[in-house]
Order: sequence, then C-alpha cells, then structure tokens
Amino acid sequence: MAFKWHKKRPQRSSAPLTPWEQEQQRRKQRLESEQKKTVLRPTYDKNLPKLKKKRTQRLKKHEKVLLTVFTTIAMVTLYFILPISRVTSVKINSTYDESKDEILSATGLNYYESLFVVWPKTEAIKEQVKQKVPSVQAVHVLYKGSHVTVNVRQYPMVGYLKKDGNYYRVTANGAVAVQKLSGITGKYPVFNNFKSTQVLKTVAQKYTSLPPEIKQGISEIHAIPSRVDPEKIKLYMNDGNQVIAKATTFDRKMKYYSNIAANMDRPGVVDIEVGAYSYPYHKK
Repeated sequence: MAFKWHKKRPQRSSAPLTPWEQEQQRRKQRLESEQKKTVLRPTYDKNLPKLKKKRTQRLKKHEKVLLTVFTTIAMVTLYFILPISRVTSVKINSTYDESKDEILSATGLNYYESLFVVWPKTEAIKEQVKQKVPSVQAVHVLYKGSHVTVNVRQYPMVGYLKKDGNYYRVTANGAVAVQKLSGITGKYPVFNNFKSTQVLKTVAQKYTSLPPEIKQGISEIHAIPSRVDPEKIKLYMNDGNQVIAKATTFDRKMKYYSNIAANMDRPGVVDIEVGAYSYPYHKK
C-alpha cells in the first residue's frame, strides 16, 4: 500500500506588509472606489443639467422682481420730483365771472401743491366751495396732468341788492355775492332796505316761482317792516303801480295782480298783504 504525501502550504505570518503589498492594497481600494463612483455617476450626471436650469430660472425670476421693484421706486421718485406731480394751474369755470376769485379762494388750492395731497380731499374741496360761496349749486373738480379745472354751476340770478350805494348779485337761493358790480341792467329788480337776511332769502326764493310776465313787470322790491308785520314788502311795478305784500305769500297772491291792474282807472296801490284790493295814489 502506497501513501501519497502532500506538501503543506506555509501559513501567512502576521509580519508587516511589504511596500509592494501596501501599494497593491491601495490600488485595490482605489479600484473599488472608482467602481462605486462609476455606479453613481450616471444618475448624478443626468440630474445635474436640470438642477442648473432650475437654479438659473430662479435667479432670473429674482432679478426680474428686483428690477421691477427698483424701477417702480425710481419712477415714483422721479414723479415726485417733476412738476407734473404738482398743481401748476387752476381754472375756474363759473356761471358768473366776478365770483371766480371767490371760488378759487374757497377751494384752498395752492400753486405747486402736491397732487398726492389734493386728490384725496377732492370731495372736501367741493363741500368747502359750497359752504364758502352760498350761490354755488354744484361743483365738479377735474384733473388733467398738473392742471386742475373746477366747474361750478351757480343758482340763477334774481336781482341786485343795493347796499351802501353799491350793487351786489342776488341768486335764487337768497345768497348775496361778495363782489361789487360795476353796473346793473334793467333785466332784474333791485332789492332795497333788506336788513334781514332771512326775509331777503324768502323773497328771492318766492320771486323765482313767479310767472315770467310778472317778473318782467317788477322794477324794485323794498323791505318795509313794521311792528305788526316784519315781513312786509313793497313792489314797484314798471306800469307805475305799487304792490303792498307779505314776503311769505306774495308769490301766491301776485297771480291776481294782472286782473286787478286791468280794472284800475289810473296808477295806484295794489294791496295783497291780507286781502286783494287797490286804490289810487291820492287816496290812503
């Protein structure tokens, strides 16, 4: 019986690695590391362009927002600096030319005043004009660039108030203009001796409701108050007659004037203060 002997392999000793073995070990580690990178690179390389594109889009969006903000700030600042943001002219369009200065003063507008201050108080300006100028019926304020236009509609004129030798315009609501008139025409009656503002207002309002032919026939209206009737008035007619009436009722009773005057033989007095009758001037 034959026996086969095998040579026993020597066991690796725990001696330190030689330089060559160390280099081989490092080489092996590098290869393993590169293999791992090779596995990860395709996914990373595939997403990288998308990430760059999104980042670029975000940056452009932020740039647009910042540019818009800075442009807006610059435009607003420039607008504040330029004259277009200031009141450079105020035009008054009114029913009566002589009241333009009074209306302009009532608006409170000042040259080169900021429009950002004027715009919010437009309604206040309208009310202010109505309060300070009683003859004003309606106000409209228009803006065109730095130019302001105030369109004013005033109550119709009913006559002239004679005061201290001067004449002032009286409108249908009983308002008396501040400006003196250089002259008058015979188209409207003259109001004389009116010490009471309320009585003048009443007479002016009642006068507006008279028929046109009656209005044209009145040349003067005088206040002649008495202890019995503080609202007593006297109307001087163009036909030579005089009418005694009461301020609160003369508009209603003047409808009888034409018939009464037609039955008079000569000029005289028509008394409609209480009743309605007439008598010649030589009789009391």
